[in-house]
Formats: sequence, structure tokens, C-alpha cells
Amino acid sequence: MNTSFISRFPPLVKNFGLGMFLLGATLALGVVLSSQAVGTAIATRTKSGQTIRVKGVSEITVISDSGHWSGVVTASGNSTADAFTKLDPGVAKVQAVITANQFTAEEITMSNLDVTPVYVKNEKGVVMNKVDYYVATQTINVTSPRVNAIADLQMKVSNLLKEGIQIASGDPQYTCGVLEAVKMELLEKATQNGFDRAQLLAKSSGSKVGALANASQGVFQIVPFGSNEVSDYGMNDVSSIKKSAKAVVSMEYLIDK
Repeated sequence: MNTSFISRFPPLVKNFGLGMFLLGATLALGVVLSSQAVGTAIATRTKSGQTIRVKGVSEITVISDSGHWSGVVTASGNSTADAFTKLDPGVAKVQAVITANQFTAEEITMSNLDVTPVYVKNEKGVVMNKVDYYVATQTINVTSPRVNAIADLQMKVSNLLKEGIQIASGDPQYTCGVLEAVKMELLEKATQNGFDRAQLLAKSSGSKVGALANASQGVFQIVPFGSNEVSDYGMNDVSSIKKSAKAVVSMEYLIDK
């Protein structure tokens, strides 16, 4: 086993055994701990002796390193050819905005052109077997590490509506590629935080913290920076560039008198 990894845990976690610690955490995976409960401690008595339960918390700020925008340009016409002809100017204007924001060809994806017939309805709303008109669509996607440019693109493309361009501009999505490494750092800090709390509380009562008896991990919460939202299933925010990553670990230690 990699001893450098073990050394990053509090001494009492190492003494009790990393395997047991991870087993306890795995068994309880998926349990969310209320932020209002963080920092509390409860003393109980088991067959092995008196224990103290604490909750360790950690939070760090992360910045998204990839942004994605998607927009759909539409136009309608009396025939498929007419619909595509009317679609072209709108697509060209969206492409001009994208180019003006200095996105590269590798960052831009154009979907296949599509056309859908819209059928006539009678006075009762029943669809008849007669085409009323055709709707042509073109989807454009932009993915780039320039997250601020993605945010700016969404606003500029939406302004094309004022020029009569039929564009459905989606909300940008922002992701962070280092979240898995961040999660390990969060667990380490939350574990250390819980151990420190246990030591402080035990010392104030004239006791010492003994071996780790149990540990459970709550789900991760990735939320917009400054948000206090939590979910029983965890959260993974993609709406904001700046995010807060949070983790909570519940730990139970034996108390040595």
C-alpha cells in the first residue's frame, strides 16, 4: 500500500486501519448530512466503552475549466428548399458572432440540417394529411476552455432575436475537469477537521481520543459559489463558472480516560 497516501490521514485513522475507515465510509456512501448538524458532538456508550461522534466538514472553491453553449436556428417556408433558403442568413449571422468571439474551428460543431413538415389542422384541431409549411433547423455547438467567452457568446447570440433571427440560445454549461482530485482533497480535509473536533471536545472533558470506531461519508455538493443548497442525492452544478465544492464526514471515536 502507498504509505505516502496513508500519511495524509490523521494519526488515529492510520492506527485503526485505513481499510476499516474506507469500509465504514463506503457502507454509508450516499448519506447527506445537514449543514446545521456540522460541528456537533455526541457522547455515547457502547460495549467497547464510551465514544464521541463528530462531523468534519470541508469546502473549497473551484473554477470551471470548460464551457459549452448550444443554439438552434430555425426558419420556415412553403417548401423544404424555401425553408433552407430562409435558414441560411440566420446561420451565417450566428457563425459571424462566434467568429468575432475568436472561437476556433475545432471548438465549433455544426449538426446536420433538418427539416420537419407541419401539417394542417381542421377547425376541430385534428391533424389533416396536408402539409401547411416546413421548418428547417440547424444546431450549433461551441465548447471551449474560455469559459468567460462562452458566457459572452450566449448573450450576444440572444441579441440576434432583435434582428428577426429565430434562434433558441441555450444556457451555457460549465464543468470542472479536476473534480475527482478535488473530491479526494475534500475528504482528506473533512477527515482532519473531524479528528481535530474530537480532540478538542475530548480534551475539554479531561479525556483523550482513542481509536476510530466508525466513519461515514456524505455525498458531495457542488453548488454555485456562495450557495447553501444541499440535496439528498448530492449536487453537481453546471450553471456557474465559480463553484463551491463541499464534503461532510461523520466519525465516531472511542474515548480513553
